[in-house]
Amino acid sequence: MEVQQIPIGQIKPSPMNPRKTFDEVELQELADSIKHQGLLQPITVRPSEFYDEVIDGEIVSTPTNYEIVCGERRYRALLINAAGDENYPVLSIVRDLTDDEAFDAMVTENLQRIDVDPVEEAFAFEQLQKRGSTIEEIAVRFGKSTRFVVDRIKLDNLIPELLIKVKDGRII
Repeated sequence: MEVQQIPIGQIKPSPMNPRKTFDEVELQELADSIKHQGLLQPITVRPSEFYDEVIDGEIVSTPTNYEIVCGERRYRALLINAAGDENYPVLSIVRDLTDDEAFDAMVTENLQRIDVDPVEEAFAFEQLQKRGSTIEEIAVRFGKSTRFVVDRIKLDNLIPELLIKVKDGRII
């Protein structure tokens, strides 16, 4: 694990991130806070693309791009502050993680929030189950009942029209 300043243009959101909803007003508020106080907690990234070069007769792979593991909301706020500057520095913790390890970290970070979207939570629980976790393991890990986890996973299988109503808060 290493902490680095990485140009924002080399950082990309992860398509695996179960969180898909970001409130624009809250992002602007976070951007304003970061502008005045700085980034208080680095984002976590993992190398995603490399180029190879020969150094002292050995082939060395150097990262050229990074994928966000934790901190996409902070990243989006920093994008606002960067105002198109691809070299805008982002304090980042760089970790070498497999896809499974990265997904696990993303799910854990997102499900520990207070305002978890039930549809995103359902998707995350179902993905954890597909990756080999049992209902019981998921329940213990996130401090939920097994019934709650089962019900959330069922939610992920609703027809799209109902999912939209749940996401919009019209059905609870």
